[in-house]
Amino acid sequence: MILPVINSSFGIKKHKYIQHSFHQINSGGYALHYTDTEDKFTPSANPLDLHYENTYKHIQDSLGIYSEKDIEKISKRIQHEFPDLSIEEILHNMSALSSYSSYSSMNNLAKKLYKNKISEIFDFSMLFAYKNKLLKEQNNNSFTPASVLKIPDDYTTRIVTQIPKNQGVPLGCILDYLTFFKYPMDYSAKKAALILDQNSIKLLKKLKHDSPETFKREFLNNTTLTPVYLDNFENSYNFLNQGKSFEQNTLELTRKYQTLKRLHPDFSQKKILDIIFNYKNLKDIQSLGFTPVRISISQAAFTDYSTIANNLNPVMPSKTEFTTMIKNIAGKTPELETGTTANLLLNYIDLNLNVYSPKSLSQKLQTLHKKITEEVKSKGRSEKNIYYTVLNPNKSFGLITYQYQKANNIPDDKIIYWKGDFCTPNTDLKLPNGSTIVILDDCFISGNSVMFEMFNYQEEANNLNRLKNNTNLLFASVLCTNTAKNRIKKNIEYAKRNNQDNVISVDTQNINWTDNLQSADTSKFLKLIRKDSRVLVTTAVVFPYMGSDTNAPGLRNLFSKFVPTENYLHSEVKEDNFFTD
Repeated sequence: MILPVINSSFGIKKHKYIQHSFHQINSGGYALHYTDTEDKFTPSANPLDLHYENTYKHIQDSLGIYSEKDIEKISKRIQHEFPDLSIEEILHNMSALSSYSSYSSMNNLAKKLYKNKISEIFDFSMLFAYKNKLLKEQNNNSFTPASVLKIPDDYTTRIVTQIPKNQGVPLGCILDYLTFFKYPMDYSAKKAALILDQNSIKLLKKLKHDSPETFKREFLNNTTLTPVYLDNFENSYNFLNQGKSFEQNTLELTRKYQTLKRLHPDFSQKKILDIIFNYKNLKDIQSLGFTPVRISISQAAFTDYSTIANNLNPVMPSKTEFTTMIKNIAGKTPELETGTTANLLLNYIDLNLNVYSPKSLSQKLQTLHKKITEEVKSKGRSEKNIYYTVLNPNKSFGLITYQYQKANNIPDDKIIYWKGDFCTPNTDLKLPNGSTIVILDDCFISGNSVMFEMFNYQEEANNLNRLKNNTNLLFASVLCTNTAKNRIKKNIEYAKRNNQDNVISVDTQNINWTDNLQSADTSKFLKLIRKDSRVLVTTAVVFPYMGSDTNAPGLRNLFSKFVPTENYLHSEVKEDNFFTD
């Protein structure tokens, strides 16, 4: 069972006594999911030690860690259902299924791209927005070259993606977002990887049908692009698709594997897995005329329970690393006892830290889907008329929409690439009466992005009111601060759309967390979190692909232990006045 992200509140004035009484409940000694002996909790009478242990244990539980025991139990249950398969076969299948399960696999992928002299990943959204544009014209569907279009000088701040609706986000958009400026690349080669997945294949098939000459020029014969296919990625338990449990995925894979093995007893295990994971995609890619570079993350020659657990588990510090980092940060306040500061830091983490893994994020997105459906039904609307817009495929909007669609089996015809402008003549956005457009993101920290930067809410709300268009807007995120929620609701109220629009989230974070810190030592402690001691808007949010640009700079080293490389954290922190109304 995955526990919710901690949102507890502890008084600090008598923190030692409070922590001691609170943590006595859990002082039986936890056996962590890691196998190293240093990562096993043991009972302790020291309240500070208990605080370290329980804080770390809560973080682990919220991420959904797998132990070797967990893998052993899963494999034995699978073998019980398929007794003609050996445990070695089952473990090898589990290893192949889990090779891309953690964001740590991005490091191996980056190395493979570098080895193939690829400097970047091609972003479909940029091409279709600026270089070429799919336009529905009066006579026929045509692919209009950029030379015919008038592209504004400030297009970089006016992103209007023109990938057609009824289209999932291409994997290349997401991987470009995840790798851009985060890994060293061989820029002398000037080659971009054209990532070929089901969504990009669908888009390229449409382009080939509508404008074969443009398809040949821009893609098939484009020497600056290297067609790339990621073996086993898309149909595996990868870090973008963990809506089903790993055991359920293993069960489905094993069923397919057994069927093929009985039909083709002469096939090797490697060949059978290649057919299951890759055959259909590669056949579609071949029909388009591409011969892709196939990138594979090599598996260990010997597969055991530990190998699979390591594949599955998210990036995070060990208990020893966690404890050492807190002690090092606490030691930077000489005017306070290290133990006192450490307890304050742990209280801060207990109160504020929201950290996610691919597994917990998929589960949160399933919860968000239920909340969206309930919200729509509560307003008397049909859940059949819910649509999800992608404000920018090359940002977290595209990534979270991709994950949301996979986690909840959302059909492509519910995905639209729309950024507003209901008053545009001949708009292609024709939705059923009473539709709900969901503006989806991973987190709303200030609310500015979905209110002003990526989407002009007041302008679109006025358009909807004037046109009396029965289209409703729903802002939905995994995490939302109280500041963002209040800001969005104020804008909705100002637009006189309380009965039409709303904002919902799974987790809510109280930015004004200092209201809960009542110690005389707090002001000194705050300097550790932020040098200017202005912390009313400081957050502690870590998705497996990002540390928020509103996070506490003083805990940067801690946050970096939850992402593949430190480059996944923002180098700059936004000013406090960014959040003022």
